[in-house]
Amino acid sequence: MSTNTAKIAARIAELERDLELEFEAGMAEKRRQFGYSVKKGRIAFEDEVCALHGKLRLAWPKFLWAAPLASLLVSPVIYALIVPLLLLDFWLWVYQAICFPVYGIAKVERSRYVALDRGHLTYLNWIERFNCDYCGYANGVVAYAREVASRTEQYFCPIKHARRSAGPHARYHEFLDFGDAKAYRAKLKEIRAELGREK
Repeated sequence: MSTNTAKIAARIAELERDLELEFEAGMAEKRRQFGYSVKKGRIAFEDEVCALHGKLRLAWPKFLWAAPLASLLVSPVIYALIVPLLLLDFWLWVYQAICFPVYGIAKVERSRYVALDRGHLTYLNWIERFNCDYCGYANGVVAYAREVASRTEQYFCPIKHARRSAGPHARYHEFLDFGDAKAYRAKLKEIRAELGREK
């Protein structure tokens, strides 16, 4: 990696850390503003907030009646995606359980990626809560899969592509340059060893 590229990547990493800190500070303010707390993973709303949420919930028959017909007609296609998502989720667990220990790769914590907390929002009817959890699950599994795949790529082929690809994963910038055979042979063990120290 060139010196300038390394500097830019370091700045991006620093900005991402700053963004995460800002996000956490903002979440604390939002918890106060919207009257809820999170303790040991449990979400609790204040009583008056729960009462307000109940008043704002749209009954599910009205929700369905107001939905565009096209949305209702395509919903089975959307929900059918649960089958490959569940299979992917299961196989990622199997894959990590079998392969990662063999290669000394730290396992990815699924709980950091799959968040199903929107079901606690009582201003949503059961259909809206189901949809929100479905989307949280789908995006979480895909993000989880990406991290598993990126760790696998770092172990087996930590080489950048010859052409720029859209949306590279976070560890891609640390990969070796395309065509740098000497660096590949000299640094492969070091790059692989980093995977055992992941959290």
